[in-house]
Amino acid sequence: YSRYQLRIAARARELVDQGTPVEAACRIVILEDQLEEAQRINAEHHRTAQSENPTAAA
Repeated sequence: YSRYQLRIAARARELVDQGTPVEAACRIVILEDQLEEAQRINAEHHRTAQSENPTAAA
């Protein structure tokens, strides 16, 4: 397994250990992963926009 897969599994296990049903824990992990990816993409777009127009307000 990759480190990424192990990290995801550990997060799901953490949620289940806190009493979250397995199905809900899996959905939470998926949503957290999607949010992280969207934030990464947004930050990259923001950096690109700033480098193309450094005088624009943030």
